[in-house]
Amino acid sequence: MQLRSSLKLYAPLEFWTASQSERKANCNGCGSELDLSGKLVPNTMYGLDVRIACCIHDWMYAKGRTFADKLFADAIFLLNLSLIIIDRSGWFTLPLRLLRASKYFVAVVKAGEESFFHNKIKNKEMHITFKGTFKEVLDV
Repeated sequence: MQLRSSLKLYAPLEFWTASQSERKANCNGCGSELDLSGKLVPNTMYGLDVRIACCIHDWMYAKGRTFADKLFADAIFLLNLSLIIIDRSGWFTLPLRLLRASKYFVAVVKAGEESFFHNKIKNKEMHITFKGTFKEVLDV
């Protein structure tokens, strides 16, 4: 069995301190709420569970206020996906999973604006409102 390193992911401070019920109210994993429980956009990439990266991204979309917050959320999504994949993949699955992660990233960049600004006033403000940190995640 391969020893795993100490994996640290980035998220807003409020995500790390939120209760399970708060997270559940704001996070549904990969894909949209209309995704029929992950059937169209799975929570795994070739067997690797990446749900935590999707949940952090969902949280940032729910709590973000500015266009810069959306851009930052999308960049952090790709970073967290990449960190999980690099930490948890072998030589064969690594490039396949990174390619899939890039597809998830392009999808949120191109089609995520409507979802980000749902029930918010759409704006083009370019300041990031999140305060966050990297934290060790054991159960990825």
